[in-house]
Amino acid sequence: MAFLRVLLCFFLIAESTALQQDVQVKFGADVTLQCQISTDEIISVLKWSRPDLNTDGYVYFYRNKRFYENYQHPSFHGRVKLRDPEMKDGDVSVILKKVTFNDTGMYECHIAVRNPVRNKRAHTEISHFINLTVTGETRNSMFEQPMTEGEHGGGNMHFVQEEETPTVLMVVPAVVAAAVLVVTIGGSVLLRTFKRKKQQTPEATTADLKCPAAKI
Repeated sequence: MAFLRVLLCFFLIAESTALQQDVQVKFGADVTLQCQISTDEIISVLKWSRPDLNTDGYVYFYRNKRFYENYQHPSFHGRVKLRDPEMKDGDVSVILKKVTFNDTGMYECHIAVRNPVRNKRAHTEISHFINLTVTGETRNSMFEQPMTEGEHGGGNMHFVQEEETPTVLMVVPAVVAAAVLVVTIGGSVLLRTFKRKKQQTPEATTADLKCPAAKI
């Protein structure tokens, strides 16, 4: 009798299948974490997780045809969704949006399924592992990474140059316009002064010529 119980437990025990793949994605992009099972099995539980974050929540948790957001890790709220909400053809892949360097790590897709042909209590557990690496560096990502004093100075110089470029382009035309205005006004004043002196010169000469005649 004991032997039969052991044999029965052996057949009811979950079968384990483990697969692993490496995925690379650029910072700020969306990435699909792929996972798929055979179509003749019914999914009872789907757990996407990060082993290093399990104590704080899952990447994605699904059970009995329902997604449990309250089981999700805070850093993944609003960033993870099923590629196919209906999970057709056994597709339980998820899309992770706007990845950051903090998303780098090992992800596990754990599925508990049952075959409708077998005993209802018999089930299979499948685990699929994805090693995600976030690569590349953008202007925004530089602020997320700690920098040494030398790197910090170099980074600041780079951004100051980029930010000052539009200002320089605006200041130069203004200076040129001001210089042209000053030259124009100065030239106008000099021209008027010259004309006045030219008009006064003949009168002064005539006065000088008349003065000796008056004395005689």
